[in-house]
Amino acid sequence: MKSYLAYLLVITASIWMTTPPSAVAKPKQSNIVKESPTNRIISPASALERLIVAEKLDASWFTPDFLKAVDKNSDVNALQIQRDITMKIGRFRYGKYRSVQSIGNSKYRIIFERAKPDDVIVKLAMDNSGRIAGVDISEKNKPAPTAQAQASAQAALDKSFKTNTRANGENSPILTSLKQWLGDYQKVQKIDATDYVGIFERGSAPVTINFKPDGSIENYKMGCPTTKVSRQQAPAELQKVLANCPNLK
Repeated sequence: MKSYLAYLLVITASIWMTTPPSAVAKPKQSNIVKESPTNRIISPASALERLIVAEKLDASWFTPDFLKAVDKNSDVNALQIQRDITMKIGRFRYGKYRSVQSIGNSKYRIIFERAKPDDVIVKLAMDNSGRIAGVDISEKNKPAPTAQAQASAQAALDKSFKTNTRANGENSPILTSLKQWLGDYQKVQKIDATDYVGIFERGSAPVTINFKPDGSIENYKMGCPTTKVSRQQAPAELQKVLANCPNLK
């Protein structure tokens, strides 16, 4: 269920991040490049640390697709607000931020004051220009959503598939293309508290729902579909998204 598309196909207009607050002190020996990185490339670890501690985010740090997934107008201020909110959540759960630690395969531990080493793992996608293209954070001990929250989430996901819309009500070309490829949508099947599967006429698509601490939906992330239909039969725009799904031919 955790095999996500190339730049994290986010159905809502937000990203899921659980990072510490902007108010915490920066590490004394930070490797962050403080200048605007418009014409220089920094390491992924530095890019991730900068995302965590920077007081002001810069649009040039991210790919256009990433910004578009966060906000339809690609406004970096929307990402700034999302980052600030989720960083406060991170401080509440784990205490002060300490450092970023690489563990290979584009994954990093985020070390916090009260967290165990593997409590928060980040998978970071970067493009060839050193810009962030995707952020996927998993929490080992994230609180489970209530039964009521799960039921609401399943209903919201069902509505999204039926109407080809994101959770915020905006049209989703990806969902429209998905139906053209996999056929008519049938139902949402629950796997566990956060994982669901959208069932279509000719295949299925796994979806992970991330919840906020209050039980409301934070975002949906769709994984690689399962189908016997060739990827080449999908609409051109969808083929680009599916290119990094090793299970598809």
